[in-house]
Amino acid sequence: MKPIKDPDLLEQYRSDESGVSGTVAAAVRPKSSDDVVELVKQCAADGTRLLPVGCQTATTGAAVPQDDLVVDLTTVAGVVDIDRNRMTAEVLPGTITYDLKQAVQAEGLYYPPDPTSEKESTIGGNVAANASGARTFRWGMTADWIEGLEVVTGKGELHRIFRRRVDKNTAGYLPFHDPLRMFLGSEGTLGFVTRVWVKLISDPGPFVAFILYFPSLRDALETAVDLRLAKISPSPRCVELFDEQALDLLGSYPKAPQLPSAARAALYVEYDTNGRDLDRIIEEDLAGIGHSVLLDDTFVGQTLAEKAYIRELRHHVPETGNQMAKAFHARGGLKVSTEFCVPPQRFLEMMDFVDKTSAQAGVDFLLRYGHVGNGHPHVYTRGRDPEEVAKLKKLAHLWCERAVALGGTISGEHGIGKTRRDYLRHMYPPAVIAAMRSVKRELDPANIFAVGNIFPDTEALVPEFF
Repeated sequence: MKPIKDPDLLEQYRSDESGVSGTVAAAVRPKSSDDVVELVKQCAADGTRLLPVGCQTATTGAAVPQDDLVVDLTTVAGVVDIDRNRMTAEVLPGTITYDLKQAVQAEGLYYPPDPTSEKESTIGGNVAANASGARTFRWGMTADWIEGLEVVTGKGELHRIFRRRVDKNTAGYLPFHDPLRMFLGSEGTLGFVTRVWVKLISDPGPFVAFILYFPSLRDALETAVDLRLAKISPSPRCVELFDEQALDLLGSYPKAPQLPSAARAALYVEYDTNGRDLDRIIEEDLAGIGHSVLLDDTFVGQTLAEKAYIRELRHHVPETGNQMAKAFHARGGLKVSTEFCVPPQRFLEMMDFVDKTSAQAGVDFLLRYGHVGNGHPHVYTRGRDPEEVAKLKKLAHLWCERAVALGGTISGEHGIGKTRRDYLRHMYPPAVIAAMRSVKRELDPANIFAVGNIFPDTEALVPEFF
């Protein structure tokens, strides 16, 4: 493979959706696993750092190079095989998630993970971040749907690892019972994923999408918790939040929806039709919602076009937030966001803490949206200059610390990357972080894979504390 060194061509690799940028030594575009094996052997010998990337939709700086040789895996793409008997699909890492979903749907099958960026993100990137999406509420994260991986580790060795489907296992340390899981969410630090086997299910059939409006954020959040705890039935496929700021952002969408004047928040939910007409679905599935829902103002997505429109509205919120932050990049401004996840029983307490501490810190723009059905909101702020970014980063530390104290995690789907490395100490004691590092040393002895992701081994791209 001939390295790409043209500055104009390399410009596309300098940044991801985090808003931070880095420097690219060069880029290569392998065509096969064999190309990756040879590349890794060569770079391990000469100490060249490698950063695997797909479409660079990461929001954490994980796909931002810092003088790395960028390895563009979008050229290793395609659905290799769909096995109806085993209910699996074999797919190459550069395949767009949406393309896989369309391919299996044509066979009457379904791949449940649905990251918001499914039309731009790759399967390899989904594996690296352990991506999730709206329908995680019902079907779980990417890790729940991976049956096998082909990986190239730091000595240029190619391994195929498959999930063990057994009822019992007492062989060794529990975290290593399923070695496959080490690579899920490893953000490129342990090896290159060059092939993926995913689990499929039968097509679950049609659904109807609804945007339910509420007179207050609290009403919407209480509804989300009740749905997660099955206090309201039946269970939908997803439960996604729009807070008041998010609803305001929808006004900039080219075909902006007409919002009820009394609406201060909304939930996006999807319910299976199961052969029922719309009136029956509303009567049976929405009647028990309560919590002052503005039922007469409900937006219904029944046709394919209407359902696609609602998904576009959901995608428009983070896209608009990112664009707002970009307006301040020239003066050192950035978005500062968190996506902690807490148990549903503690979710309202956590959101009260976010509101209280934001008010105390004088935050003038607070955006809450996303996967509240899983106790996993996206909380977005933006700093207009480095001083404000640092202040908001300290606030984010408070939220991460509280989330962990409530039995949660600092990241529900996007991972650590290069912009959240200093949050990790809230999650794990030093001995556990050291153990994670030891795994990386064993699989990547030359320390060439995604250096700077997860561990603070490169210059900080955003303000870091500790």
